[in-house]
Amino acid sequence: MNELKVAYFNQLGQIELKQAKRKFERKYPDCTIKLIATGYDAVFEKLADQEVDLGICDLRDEQNDYHQTKLARLGIKAVLPKDSFPNGMQMIDKAELADLPCFIVAKPEEEVVELHLFKDLYRLPSHFIAANSVAEAALLVASGSGYFLLNENTVKSIRSEDLQSLFLLDHQQQLWQTIMAFYPKESTLIYNFLAILQKEY
Repeated sequence: MNELKVAYFNQLGQIELKQAKRKFERKYPDCTIKLIATGYDAVFEKLADQEVDLGICDLRDEQNDYHQTKLARLGIKAVLPKDSFPNGMQMIDKAELADLPCFIVAKPEEEVVELHLFKDLYRLPSHFIAANSVAEAALLVASGSGYFLLNENTVKSIRSEDLQSLFLLDHQQQLWQTIMAFYPKESTLIYNFLAILQKEY
């Protein structure tokens, strides 16, 4: 029995991965997929230590040590208290959020990495507060204190009538999150799994 170990950045969600795992194992019954949820840096640590065969996370800085396959390009959405902006509004420029705190979903050891993404790459003008989980961030935002970011797929997993989500713009240009697969060694097993996973996004 072949096993493909896949580490993925936990904030990307697992719906697409679980669906791909189910379809892959049905199509290739002699293979199993082991999914490991972890922080962003830990994905690359596990790849470097050869603990996993494949890493799934968003593209940030250059990662030239690995083969790469693009899985999806998803719009980034700001999750805000309901009715904080007019009904029917679908987009918001990040400049309009400057006075609101932005909750960074990160455990203490992940805060520096996520702060780099929000401050240096997204260049958000807000001040930042850490939240331990998406659920915690959602509760804080629903109470009227700030906003947090998710991609357009992951935001669907939030079930709350107290929140609204708007596509995030930077000077009228949509902000995107590119989901990538990183792997040190090429294999038919990896390519077959990625072909199924791409269709789930």
